[in-house]
Amino acid sequence: MSSSNSQFNTAWAGIEAGWQSGQLAHAYVIQGAPHGAALRFAEKLLHLIFNQHPQVTTHTHPDIFWIEPQSKSRQIVIEDIRELIRKLAQTSSAGGWKAGVILAAGRMTDQAANALLKTLEEPPAKSLLLLLTDEPQALLPTILSRCQRISVAAEDEETARQWKDFLLDLLRELPPASLIEASMFSARLAGLIEKLRQEFEQEETPGIPDDLSAKEFRALLDARTGARVVEARIEILRTVLNWFRDLLIIVLDQDRSVLNFCDEIEALERQALLCSRADVLRRINAIAEMSRQFDRNLPAELVFNGFFSQLV
Repeated sequence: MSSSNSQFNTAWAGIEAGWQSGQLAHAYVIQGAPHGAALRFAEKLLHLIFNQHPQVTTHTHPDIFWIEPQSKSRQIVIEDIRELIRKLAQTSSAGGWKAGVILAAGRMTDQAANALLKTLEEPPAKSLLLLLTDEPQALLPTILSRCQRISVAAEDEETARQWKDFLLDLLRELPPASLIEASMFSARLAGLIEKLRQEFEQEETPGIPDDLSAKEFRALLDARTGARVVEARIEILRTVLNWFRDLLIIVLDQDRSVLNFCDEIEALERQALLCSRADVLRRINAIAEMSRQFDRNLPAELVFNGFFSQLV
């Protein structure tokens, strides 16, 4: 059994024991990718308390309320939390449980997080709150102290290893020697994104109810796969950003104990000989521009090509 599966199963055994003894907590922070392992764990928990209802998987159950960051601001604002609290206070449609799920809970504004505190302190009867996040350090300590914490992050870390080695190989080869080589780098990275998309689709397919119409099935599969691709892409850009931050530290001859990639000194030193402080700062700004371009839904290879071309 892999360590990731062991962690998931151990956490699940605790949930089952709590459910059977009537001692399920009223709120959980589930640490893991909000559209990856943390979501799968949350859905399994919801299936347990909602008697395997198929609308749990499609996120359409009338007594389960889902919120996540807004597409442009990438934040969960106070109005979202107030609406969630209002719905949890209502009588459930079936006279049973109600649940609220906050995806990427670390993206709550301080106002939103503070608005949630009273509900965490005095939850409505037969209600459950699930806070899904891959950055629990971003949650207020007062929120963490009022929730039981479950980590299934090892499963996501195992998935991330599939692309991190590939990405590090590419980063070590920088900078491209020509525009043609820059185009090849772009194609390699865009190919990685597509490979992840295909893998995520294969993983998500078995978890989608087979009683949906072909159109509904496709829409739900695309939504779930797309959300996981976005999360992976954000992490890929974060890794690239950390590489160039390390490069800046070496160019400026600063304290190397804070490097993210301590094992990559040789490659970073070689690259530092080829660029100035201004060059590295331009590249760091170009990474932020990539993120903005992805928000505008530009094709991955086009976005990556624009970035790598600047490194020639």
